[in-house]
Amino acid sequence: MWNRQVEVQQAHVRTNRAFSIFNFQFIIVSILLTSGFLFSQQKDTLWLDDEWYYAETDPQPWFDYTDLLPPFFRDEVRLKRYLRDDRFYALRKLRGDTLAVDAIFDQAMLLADNDIGDALWIATFAVMDHEHLGLKIPLLGYLFFPLTTESDSTFRVRRTNLPKKLLADNPHASDKDKLQHFFGSALITYITNSETISRWIGNFFENHERLFVLGGRYDERDKLANKKGREFGLRLLYDDTVLPSDVLWGRIK
Repeated sequence: MWNRQVEVQQAHVRTNRAFSIFNFQFIIVSILLTSGFLFSQQKDTLWLDDEWYYAETDPQPWFDYTDLLPPFFRDEVRLKRYLRDDRFYALRKLRGDTLAVDAIFDQAMLLADNDIGDALWIATFAVMDHEHLGLKIPLLGYLFFPLTTESDSTFRVRRTNLPKKLLADNPHASDKDKLQHFFGSALITYITNSETISRWIGNFFENHERLFVLGGRYDERDKLANKKGREFGLRLLYDDTVLPSDVLWGRIK
């Protein structure tokens, strides 16, 4: 009888211990899952302040045609709206172009759900500083291709808001047109996984641009922006946390 009571007590102890272990494991798993959810809600940035993240305020028609566009074009339009916002211009003037260029890429990453290739596509076309591209066609003259669906007024606002201090070699120059070289070269380097291909394409267009592009000319600073872009694209292949400022201004984390 005594042995039976001891066995029952031991069984209760084992049951309580197993229940306690289960509770402990359940609590740990719950904490981890909750932490993972909370961390996933945080913005994927170590550099920008909360004020750089804001909703679009562009006046929208009752029907927004961008909802019908493929994701790439839709996100490009949304990034352009972000750049046209008065808050972007105010923050750029207050915090400087270093943060503004980082904000462009960071916002593109948010729109692209952290797909680096898509983000570089979006950023490249969102920072275009020309409305049209004029090509010289033998026997036909000039053909013009639109680079944006913006109206003249909205295009001018976005172009005004673009950061103009991109390269450190000339602090007095306006580098708005260098943004497309930087992000475009980063894109080609990233998707081809080749600095050689990106360099060849960049040099070919730079050396021959004046032959087939209206107003095209050779510019060493375009090549410098291409070089910085290639470095950015290469670093993104191995480190998805790198930002434009790490390459353009050597920011130390």
